[in-house]
Formats: sequence, structure tokens, C-alpha cells
Amino acid sequence: MPLLAYALTALATLALVHRRVLPLSRLAAILLFFLPFAFVGAALLTGGVYGPVDHPWQTVPLSWMRDAYGVGETHNGALSDIYMQMIPWRKAVHWSLAHGEWPLWSPFTFSGEVLAAASQSAPYHPLTLLACLLPPALSFTFTAAMTHLIAAVGAFLFARELACREGAALVAGVGFAFAANMAFFALWPLGLAWAWLPWCLLGARRGSLPLLTSAFTLLLLTGHPETALHVVTVSAVYWLVIVRRRTLAVVGAGLLALALSAIHLLPMLEALPQTMEDAYRESEAFLSLDRSAPPRDVVARIATDAFPYLFFRRIEGTRLIPYDSAAVGSIVLALAVFGVLRIRSRESCFFAGLAVFGLLARGGFEPIVRPLQKLPLFSVALNERFSFAAAFALALLAALAVERCHRENDTVSAARSGRPARRPARSPVLLLAVLAAIVAGNLYLLQASFVDHAPLQWGQYKIAAEIAGLALAAAVVARRPKHFAIVLVALVVAQRVVEEGGIIKTFDAKIAYPPIPILEPLKEVREPFRITGHGNAFIPGTSTLYELEDVRGYQAMTFLRYRATYPLWSIHQPVWYNRVDDLTRPFLSFLNVRYAITWDRGVPPPGWREVARQKGAVVLENLNVLPRAFVPRTVRLGSRNALEEMQQESDFAQRAWIEAGGPADAVNGPGRVTIREHVREYDLDATMERAGWVVTSIPAWKGWRAYVDGKRVETQIANHAFVAVHVEEGRHRVRLSYWPRSFVIGRGISAATLAGLLLSYSAVQLFRKRRLASPPAQLNR
Repeated sequence: MPLLAYALTALATLALVHRRVLPLSRLAAILLFFLPFAFVGAALLTGGVYGPVDHPWQTVPLSWMRDAYGVGETHNGALSDIYMQMIPWRKAVHWSLAHGEWPLWSPFTFSGEVLAAASQSAPYHPLTLLACLLPPALSFTFTAAMTHLIAAVGAFLFARELACREGAALVAGVGFAFAANMAFFALWPLGLAWAWLPWCLLGARRGSLPLLTSAFTLLLLTGHPETALHVVTVSAVYWLVIVRRRTLAVVGAGLLALALSAIHLLPMLEALPQTMEDAYRESEAFLSLDRSAPPRDVVARIATDAFPYLFFRRIEGTRLIPYDSAAVGSIVLALAVFGVLRIRSRESCFFAGLAVFGLLARGGFEPIVRPLQKLPLFSVALNERFSFAAAFALALLAALAVERCHRENDTVSAARSGRPARRPARSPVLLLAVLAAIVAGNLYLLQASFVDHAPLQWGQYKIAAEIAGLALAAAVVARRPKHFAIVLVALVVAQRVVEEGGIIKTFDAKIAYPPIPILEPLKEVREPFRITGHGNAFIPGTSTLYELEDVRGYQAMTFLRYRATYPLWSIHQPVWYNRVDDLTRPFLSFLNVRYAITWDRGVPPPGWREVARQKGAVVLENLNVLPRAFVPRTVRLGSRNALEEMQQESDFAQRAWIEAGGPADAVNGPGRVTIREHVREYDLDATMERAGWVVTSIPAWKGWRAYVDGKRVETQIANHAFVAVHVEEGRHRVRLSYWPRSFVIGRGISAATLAGLLLSYSAVQLFRKRRLASPPAQLNR
């Protein structure tokens, strides 16, 4: 299935490029089509999963099923975001669309959270929508292949725009698509967002309204606003320095892209101020943090870009080196050095400067990092990710160098008269000089005591690939056979596969979230309930793939009010999920936690009973669980110390804290509530003996609307972070719906803009047809 999805999408992309952007030769189109197979080919051809689906098998209940499914030791622990965020997000989008709903809300983690507004789920991006035709985990094989294709085709087109021949342009495509950071982040929105950089640069260079609008829109819909800031900045600087024409088209493209993306951007902008992450990045502690690195760290990070042997290794005396290395391999690096030294043009100077800037920003060089920290938006961004721009710049400089070699060949051929003229020897000499530096540097690092020389999970032959690959490339450039550029492309592909091809492993699709016997009985429970894992059991995010609702989570946008309740029931772990160690905490009952997955243990804790067991794991049921919506016996109105007072509460059915009114205590109800859950809505039947508050354990993100007997009423916040509704005496139908106003406005803006563009295009086409069909005017004689 992934192979068919990729083949159809890739062929359509290449056909559209050929027709609307730049004609492609048959050979170039074939090579571009098959380039992603270098990394993702095994998964595409076998129907496997290109992603870390082995990681949920680390803990119960899956860990005791490893032998039955042939799952070995986990591969690359740095991919935690993929199995805890990206795959669950994709599943939540897939689930919403399958139910015919807008992907606005996910009930599966953090007791329910925003989905589209969390941005990185990218539910409106065309590639996400196509991916949702596949099973969620399997869809990432398609995502990775398309990320590499988009990056390769974009770099190829931009190099062609700079008058590079197709062979030289393919070097740019391979160099950028297979850079270390692109290979590592191929499954993140970050990787796909940076893949649009050359497309944005191409649109800016041409001043093409359709192309630039499309590139900007696809960039924004990718769901990584930080990268969108970086890519747009690089494109704007390039336009200001190099192009400086067709201003209206460039500005118009930006405005149209914002309008087309309003359905994505406005909900995100509404949700962001409600998050823990925004509060932290806007805090004085973060803004005053010195994000520059000590000189030793700067050298270590840049050395990692030049010597991939250091990638994923610890270097004594330095802080942890980020994974976003700009390494492009010795062949592309050497060609880029040749491009810098031998080509004198505005373009080469700009991209040489961009490469240096990106490498120094990634290294944490203080004269660059400090000024960036003082700029709006950049002050809260991770600016070391300009390393992606550096990788693209190096790949493009390499393409310019190969084109220079082509032109030297042409000059030699044209100058032949009687006896063969000597080829210019400067390019192989420069490559050999870089080769000597690569050899010397690696020999030194292999003996260095400050480098961790432990075996790696992949890339054990990096040094051999670096040296042998560049030596062969130098020989090819020295001889320059007729199709030497294609030979260089093959060498670069082989080198990058040896060095980075193992970052992400391909797994048999059968291990991607198979049925778990002890969870099967939970499918028969009709009323809404939530689960948790005890300690590290059932890693958060995994529940989404089984359509179970977990109170824990690990996301890029965490509801700040919900985070404030952690001390009542869980343990916060920095850059990880909130761990539940004590199942007897009363707040878990309020959170509607009916079941807990834990290891095969002795007597269940007080208030819990065992309901299912398999080897190594059990499911416990909470005997004190509260419904998702209920009427507490008393309420405390307007308390300013709700969280402190809630710490002392042992029964949340007895009391709830309501932020409205007060301060006062009041008897509440009594009343009874039954609840039915839908994708982004709840239907409540409330029977109230007296007027009172219906309290829920639904996180109170902005956007929840309440209707009592069809009439909209105001919601309030209960227990610091959850939705509550006041209901009068009698029997009433209450509906809670997550339908944020920002989404309604954004959807309207995007729809109107798209309709306007389609109507304008149709009108222009109709005018052209009529003009061509009208008879020519008679000439006066």
C-alpha cells in the first residue's frame, strides 16, 4: 500500500513539475522518482513500517509478547517523538476523518487535547490527507519517502534555475535530501517543512505568484511554525539580496498563503497562549537564558558537521550536541569548498554566507546567537535549526561546482586543435586537499581520548565511506568521463546510505500495534472511561493506536491548567511524559481513570481490583472511579487557592471548585447525569432535583461550547482545568461541543480565498479561450 501511494503521488508531483515549473528529461524524472528508495526502499517494497514502532515494546503489556512477534532490542532511542507524538497524532487525525469529523479534538491523551490547533498533526496538508488513506503507522513510510522526494526535487529545480545541467542539479537534490538532518528528521514535520526551502527560494527568484503562494501555503500547513519562520526569513533575505523585483507578486504570495492557511493558523494562535510551552518560552527565565555555546562546544558541533564519525557520540567537556547536524558527506562538502573557492558570483557568495551562518548558528556561536535572541519571534525559536539551511547551501554549492567542471570540459573540447588540450587540474587538487584534511581529521579523532568510541547502532563504516567515497569522487572529477555527474550522484547516494541509512529502521508491519489480549475486554465497556499506565507501563501515545483514552501524555503543546494539576496525581518528568506511580491518588478517580495497566504484581492497591491478566501484565479496575460528568455534593465558588485546597481532598465526588462567583460554599444539586461520547462532542442527560453544577473531567481548552435544551449557555472552569455547566432544576439535555471560534473564522477565510482563486483562474482561462477563438480583426487596406 505505501508503494502504491508513493508511486501515484510522486508521479503526479513530477508530472506537475514537468508541466508547470520546469521540463524534466526522462532520465532525471526516473532518478528523482527512485531517490527515496535509497533510504525508504526496503519499507516501500516490503510493505514495512519505516519508523520506531519497536519502542512501545519496551514495557508491559507488549514487552511480554516480544518473542511471539520477533521483536528484538529497540533501535535509536532518539526517535521518541515519533512513537509518542507523530504516530498517535496521525492516528487521531485518521480516526476523526473516518468518523466524518473535522480533526479538531483528540480524546486519547492528556484526558483530551486540541488536535489541529496543536499544529504538528498537520491535518490540512495534502500529504497528511493522502497518508490517512493508509494505516497510521504504515503511513509514515509514505511520509518519509515524500519528504525525501520533495527535498530532492526542490533542490534539483533550484539548481536548474541557476543554469546547472541536470546531472549537476541532481547532486544538489541528493546532497540536500540525504543530509544528516534531513535523514534524521524525515518523520518529523520539521523535516518536511525544511524540504520546502528550495521551493520557496525558487518562487522568490522567479517572482512567481502561483509558485510562491503554493510553496508558502504548503510550508505553513506542514505544521512547524518555527521552521516556517526560518524558511521565510531565508527566502526573504535571498529576495532582498539577489532578486529585488516583482515585489507585489512576492508580497501578494505571502498574504495569499496566510489567508489559505487561516484554517490552520488561527486555531493554533488561539491555543498557543493556553499552553505550558508558551508560558515557558515567554518567561523571563527562558528569554534571559544564554543559548550561545562555549567555544569548545562550538568547535565540537561544527566538527560533527565536518566529521560524521562524531554524530551521536559524546565529547568530553561539552554539552549534549543536538541531533540536527548539517553533515552532507565528504563528497558534497569537498565540492562545496571547490564551489566557494573557484566560483565568483552573487549566488555563490550568498550561499557560501548562508552555509557559514547556518553552521555557526547550529554551533551556538555567540556573535550570531545573541543578536537572534533579541529579535521578535526568534527569541522563542530554536535557531540552531538553521543547520538545515546550511545543508541546502552546501548541496547547492556542490552542484555549482559540478556545473563548473562541466563548463571546463566544454572549454577543453572547444579548444582542441591538432592535439588534446590539458584539462584544468584545479578541481581534483582541491578535492584531494579536502580528502587529506578528512583523512587527517578522522585519524586524529579515532585516537582522541576525549571522544566516546563506543559502537553505534548504525553507520559503523562512516569513516571508510567518507574517505573512499571522496577518493573515488576525486578520481572521477580528474578523469571526467562523459556522464561523470551521474557517477558523482551514485557515489553520493552510496556514501549517504552507508553513513545515515540506518538512522530509521524498517519493521514488519505486523509489529505495529498488534492486538493485546488483556485490552480486549475493555472494548465492551460502553460508558466513557480513561486508562493510565502504572509507572512506565503502556507508554503514553500507545493508547491512541488502541483508541483508549489516557490521562498521561507527551506533546509539544500541553494545556497549562492541566499541567498545574500534575502534583495531585502524577510526577512531571522534564522532556518526557507525566508518570503515574501511585494509583491510590483521589484525583485519578476524578479524571475518570477506570483502568490501569501495570506489571504482573501481587495484591492490587486499595480501591482497585484485577480484571484481566496475561504474562507479565495485568489490568486493574478502579472501584472509586467517577463518571466523566457528574453532580458533586457541594461546590466551592470563586476560591483563589483551589489547587492547594484540592491537595487535601480525598473524595472529589464530595466537593468541586468552581471559578465563577463566590467566594462561598454551597450545596449542589443533587442530580444524576448520564453521558454519551462522540468524536468532539458529549451528550448529557441531566436530571436535577435542584439547580446545580454539572462538573466534567474534560480539559477546558477555549472552544468548548455548552447547550442546555438547545440554548447556548456559558461554560465555567471546575477543579482548575475542566469544563463545568450550570443546569437548572428538572430534566435537561446538555450538549458539549468543541467548536472553537478561531476555527470557524479561519475556515471561512481559507474557503473564501480558495474560492476566489479558483474563480479568478477560471475567469482568466475563459478570457484566454474566447480571445483565441475570436476572428482576427480585418486590417484596413
